Amino acid sequence: MAARDPLSILFGSAARVKLLRFFLFNPSKEFTFDDISRRAKLVRRTARTEMNALEKAEVIKQKTVYIEVEGKSKKMKAIGYSVNKDFPELQALQTFLFETAPIDGKNLLKHLRQAGTLDFVGVSGVFVRDFEQRLDVLIAMKKFSQAKIEKAIRSLEAEVGIEIRFAAMSSDDLMYRVGMYDKLTRDFFDYTHQVLIDRIGVKDEVMTQRM
Repeated sequence: MAARDPLSILFGSAARVKLLRFFLFNPSKEFTFDDISRRAKLVRRTARTEMNALEKAEVIKQKTVYIEVEGKSKKMKAIGYSVNKDFPELQALQTFLFETAPIDGKNLLKHLRQAGTLDFVGVSGVFVRDFEQRLDVLIAMKKFSQAKIEKAIRSLEAEVGIEIRFAAMSSDDLMYRVGMYDKLTRDFFDYTHQVLIDRIGVKDEVMTQRM
């Protein structure tokens, strides 16, 4: 029998830990209840119970949001949930949950290698504690399958309980984009990031662009 996650005991349940990470690693966003239960991969009843507890503890709060509905031109009013940025221990809790989450390069590569041979893997965003970044992982392979990469990323998401934003492409496409200094690669390399694998000289090409 697998040992229970110590944080699950400390915080009451694995679901609560997932939700805490979900909200604290997306501090500037509002989500509907359906979004939250789907992205955190929780049964709706469990998600509702744990969110009520977090709201009672004033870690999260409600606000009115307007969402787009398929087939309708007018946005619909809905209840949104977000981190309560006035929560006094917010930064300490955020740091603690980050330090105890299996969000690191080694764990990421373990999952990604299921998709095939990796030519380039770089991390940003949640992997470097920059929770405002738009991209967490940049991946390039000579022959890549979007479906296999997505499956690998989703398996990691299920493990850590948060959404991981990624971009995957062929190795040739990445080198072309870096050479053109397009927005995606510029936003990635101009801000805090770490390169985990680089078999095709992406870092050298980036440096050439900056000279």
